[in-house]
Amino acid sequence: MTNSSISLVQNVAAQPANTAAAAGLLKVLIAAQATGTAVEITTTDKATSGSKLPFWVVVGDSQTTLYDANAVVRYLYKTGSLALADRIALEQLLEWEEKTLSGLDADNDMEAILTGADAKVGQLSSDSTVGAADVVVLGALYFALSNVKDAALNAFPALQQWFVCQTAAPAVVAVLPVYSANVVKVLVREEASAANRNLNTDVEFVYDPAKKVLPVEGAKNILITSALPYVNN
Repeated sequence: MTNSSISLVQNVAAQPANTAAAAGLLKVLIAAQATGTAVEITTTDKATSGSKLPFWVVVGDSQTTLYDANAVVRYLYKTGSLALADRIALEQLLEWEEKTLSGLDADNDMEAILTGADAKVGQLSSDSTVGAADVVVLGALYFALSNVKDAALNAFPALQQWFVCQTAAPAVVAVLPVYSANVVKVLVREEASAANRNLNTDVEFVYDPAKKVLPVEGAKNILITSALPYVNN
């Protein structure tokens, strides 16, 4: 499966790695590499382009322009030539990615991401083969699975194995440096807990609700209070 070339036109500055734009970029890069398609990354003058889209893809010399990353994957993999049953299965998986998976974020929905993706692993490659479905799901999951704690991912061994195989695939390894150079690195925020916060255990706070605390005359008195949210009644 070999295509000639595509031009990936970037219309905005590098996007954070946890955005749909970054996921789309990774999908396009992997799909092109896996199908033997040369990619030229260019930029456009946003002031004259008239578009708010982060990027689009121009196919070869045809001037055919694709604005959706999944559409690029379909084009490069020539999914229209698949047997009907295979194409329906692929389209159902892509619809799940577009309508469900892409609406979740790694900060707040990690459990839902892991559970949902694990349920779909059976429809993906069982080795380092990078198919159209793998490209779409990997692009959507890459940020989350790259930042999730090992203990959480260990609970989903099938998903974990798929992710390890895919990220070791030559087509993926080849494009990750390009991807990293064109996105802004961000970190997943951890929920605050005693285990991941630096606590000063030498400080003791004693509070006796039965004891009335009054200012001490002649001494420096410090009042510590918490800010209350503004309520408009």
